[in-house]
Amino acid sequence: MSQVTIRRASRSDYRGIYQLVREKADARGARISHSVSIEGLEDLFGSNSTFNFLVAEEKGSLVGYVLHYYCYSWEGRTICVEDLHVKRKEEWDTIARALWRNLVKIALEEGCKQFNFPPLRENEYEFYHDKAINMTKTNGYRYFRMEQEAMEKFAKMNKIPEGVKVREATSADCTGINQLIKDLAVYENVPDKPQIDAKELEDDGFGDKVFYKCFVAESGDHLIGYTLFFHTYNWMGQGVYMEDLYVAPPYRGKGIGTALWKQVLEACLSVQGIRCDFCVLGWNKPSITFYKGKGAKDMTEDSGFTYCLMPKKTMEDFLQ
Repeated sequence: MSQVTIRRASRSDYRGIYQLVREKADARGARISHSVSIEGLEDLFGSNSTFNFLVAEEKGSLVGYVLHYYCYSWEGRTICVEDLHVKRKEEWDTIARALWRNLVKIALEEGCKQFNFPPLRENEYEFYHDKAINMTKTNGYRYFRMEQEAMEKFAKMNKIPEGVKVREATSADCTGINQLIKDLAVYENVPDKPQIDAKELEDDGFGDKVFYKCFVAESGDHLIGYTLFFHTYNWMGQGVYMEDLYVAPPYRGKGIGTALWKQVLEACLSVQGIRCDFCVLGWNKPSITFYKGKGAKDMTEDSGFTYCLMPKKTMEDFLQ
């Protein structure tokens, strides 16, 4: 490989990034959003944004990039790579691996416990197969998506149940949210999986850098449900990923889960978002029926999408 520098993108790089995006889209005959422009990239990927780029530079010109954003899970802080592109085919693997290595290093330095991927089809998994776990194969995860038209229809027709308050979470709710996360883990038969506590939830959701958003359902002064999500981005536009949606068993069947999900969809639509993505365990038939009944599509079943991640230990091993 010739002398290529990997670094964080700056505001002056967006013209070069935009050119690479256009070249990639034209080569594949792919569509990108009309809202994607040089000015739009500069505005969206500011210094306080959760969306960021690393770029590969050679002799003052950009030859590759990786688009990533921050997200969240039971393990804590997480990072997701949305798009990785290298201009020259003959050096694709070498430059892509250098971009990947630098992003993994940044993720570990910032305390991320996991590395997520966008939904990948099987033929898109080749570069990552020795670096990531395909959770669709190993754990039976199914990838779902609700698109803009279905979101708009859903948001208009659902109301908050009487006697229940659904609101945006505050830092004071973190102890209650943490307990609901533990309850959800028990329901999913993985009681030891959550690795975060109330203090981490407070730091990561209400600190200087926000890794997630959350809405809660409240009856009296008691939290009875929550949904945790974060904003996403690809070249078709903005979206959200719903990490968790949970309602305590005594309160199910009353429309509370629907009301919580509605808040996530409205948060997406408020930024002109075009999709809400989430995963469901294949054995969880009641949830699958619920989501399909509201207009969400099973992208694993319909399009061969997979859900993949890189745990912290794998990230550390990769750097070695």
